[in-house]
Amino acid sequence: MKRIALLSFAVATATGLCAQSNVVPGLDGRLSLIDDLYYWGRRGPAYPNGEVGVSMLNEMCNPGTVNIPWQVAMSSNHPKFGFLLVRVSGGKLEQVNDWSYCKHAFTSTNYDGPCGTCIQPGTGQLMGVHCADTYGSGNNGDRYWLGPPSEINPWLGTWAVVGSYFDRGDPQVAGAAATDGNRSLNNTMIAAFDDVKNRMTVREQDLITPGAAYYYGIHLIHEGEAVANRGDNLASRGTTPNWNGSSWSFPNNGAGMTHGSILSRWPGADVNAGQNGNDDGRFFVASVVTALGGGQYHYEYAVYNCDNNRGGATFRLPIDASATASNFTFGDIDQNPLNDWTSARVGNEIVFTAPVSNPLNWNTIYNFGFDANFAPGSSGASIDEARVGPGGLTVTVQAKAPAGSTFAQWTAVGTGCGGSPGCYSSFYEQNFDLANSGFTMTPTANGYNVSALAGSWIAPAGATVGLGDDAGTVRTLPFTFPFAGGTTTNLWVCSNGFVSVGSTGSTTYTPSTTEFLTLNSTWAALWRDLDPSAGGTIRFDANASRAVLTFDAVPNYGGGGNNTFQWQFYPSGVVHVLYQAVAGAGTTLVGYTRGGGAADPGAIDISAALPAGFALCHPVQPAVPTVALVSSARPVVGTTINLNTSNIPAGTVLGIQMMSTNLQVPPVDLTFLGMPGCFLYQALDVLFSFPTPGSTGSFAWPVPNVPAAAGLVVRTQSATLTPGINAFGFANSNAVDLLIGVL
Repeated sequence: MKRIALLSFAVATATGLCAQSNVVPGLDGRLSLIDDLYYWGRRGPAYPNGEVGVSMLNEMCNPGTVNIPWQVAMSSNHPKFGFLLVRVSGGKLEQVNDWSYCKHAFTSTNYDGPCGTCIQPGTGQLMGVHCADTYGSGNNGDRYWLGPPSEINPWLGTWAVVGSYFDRGDPQVAGAAATDGNRSLNNTMIAAFDDVKNRMTVREQDLITPGAAYYYGIHLIHEGEAVANRGDNLASRGTTPNWNGSSWSFPNNGAGMTHGSILSRWPGADVNAGQNGNDDGRFFVASVVTALGGGQYHYEYAVYNCDNNRGGATFRLPIDASATASNFTFGDIDQNPLNDWTSARVGNEIVFTAPVSNPLNWNTIYNFGFDANFAPGSSGASIDEARVGPGGLTVTVQAKAPAGSTFAQWTAVGTGCGGSPGCYSSFYEQNFDLANSGFTMTPTANGYNVSALAGSWIAPAGATVGLGDDAGTVRTLPFTFPFAGGTTTNLWVCSNGFVSVGSTGSTTYTPSTTEFLTLNSTWAALWRDLDPSAGGTIRFDANASRAVLTFDAVPNYGGGGNNTFQWQFYPSGVVHVLYQAVAGAGTTLVGYTRGGGAADPGAIDISAALPAGFALCHPVQPAVPTVALVSSARPVVGTTINLNTSNIPAGTVLGIQMMSTNLQVPPVDLTFLGMPGCFLYQALDVLFSFPTPGSTGSFAWPVPNVPAAAGLVVRTQSATLTPGINAFGFANSNAVDLLIGVL
């Protein structure tokens, strides 16, 4: 169950707005897109013991009523972007990147975008009302514009130029030049950096946790933006890290972009926010309490300093006088055990205390945990400030704690079965790892089969296609080419590495999945910011038996290497996409879309999928979700809750509700019964039936009206009698733990 304490958050927001000292009325920035978690390289020992450097794309726009200042550094008033990567695994949400350097934005391109028609401000030093701007992963990974987060006041959005990292240089210059307010950091210094330094840095060991879910996020900061307008300044989306034996890729997955605290990605967490009086920023606290059996509970917290400038020095939770606590745990973002926070019970509080060297700074998440023999109550966590500054000493945030009257809760456990993967009309990857290889697309009755490359490179020949930067042109085929959705004799060739059906198309240099899926049918061999006007050759060689389009040594825009790749189109509808040398970095998209607003299947690792191959289809066959169980409400004594089962497979004749106080840990794998992918999470102590008239069913359970039952955990799971779904004829849901409470 996810729950945001809206009332307490609204109160904190309102008071913060009253006193925030530099609010500019009408100033409002919005993260409209985050995308393309990009791998730059690694350093250190051999895999998996090194570190990797990554960056990400963001688009933002201005839904406010005033222009947003966009001064170039070395001026201070411009947007700043903070970056996060978190892992959800083992009952925790943990930050796995360092306290990463932040992007200092320097120019707004001011185009029409998600906020509407741009009112041009006449300069890139402002973002006009309703205008938009994109910073690709290449731009956000450019160390010329990345500076330490410690220099930024996240609450006010301010940055002190004099004596800053940009002012000092790296290595630091001598004398007065380090504090004169003029940039000393230059590209000669940066050229000496390795691929990881100052970019968002992640340990490889943190990317290989089996079964983990990963999410990346951005925090957008504007000087003078009221906290009431900051709800869309935080955004995150899911990724699936992949090591191919020589490099990493970070394709998006089905967890699409959402606004709000990245803590909301933690399944089952209560997420609440608190603020330092009226004078400083917010902490978010996510809490999950898990019943261990025998009256024992594990309490786990993720505490995120969103924009509190003074930082956190203690994390305190109330504990009932009769309770005992043990097995304290702490986690931060480094590997230094000497700066870990200490933990102890002090009176009727659990207190975690930071050393002076390791406060909870903004844009970081720390973890705290312990076991207690007391059921959770609705209470408050206290975070004491680490540094002197405006506002009160302590921030209070609502959280579960082993104190007070038992707070009823329900928590999903495990996963259900009975579903199936879908089939889509598009595929794509957002990191490139196909050099010296390629793929083949073979038409089928309703789409394509995509497989490892079945063709060979054809030496470039034919007429030169004269294309400038960000340009497109039509090439006519000497045959009718069938594709998934029709036939064509015209191909639109874009200088940025993609080919579309038809006589007109996009020339966008920054790829986005949103635009990709809305184009005409498109083959993106290497959609990135390419510049054939700066070198290389594009050739189109066509006859009655095939058409070959080759980008030969076409450079990346601004330098950084050349790229050689090729499309081959055949009258049968077969398409080969082949690569030789591909160099450089930056936002890249590779794949195919049927277009026209195709459903987003999420990114895949193409090279990993090619050996087995995969199918594309139209119409889309959506994935069938697994059987799922939720509770309609918290199990408060004397109430009745509905245990609602969804995604019931077609052909189901009966639903069964299983309930027990005896947990199966670990769960029982039911493959031996002929139910592959299904698990039993509890004993079969009590069984009830419920009707399944459609894809949903419900069982009403009266919670005993016995206050003494508070603290009792009842685990429940539903099953469906569905002949033919597997050898045994049953599917089942995830489990739900029902902690009975009086509140």
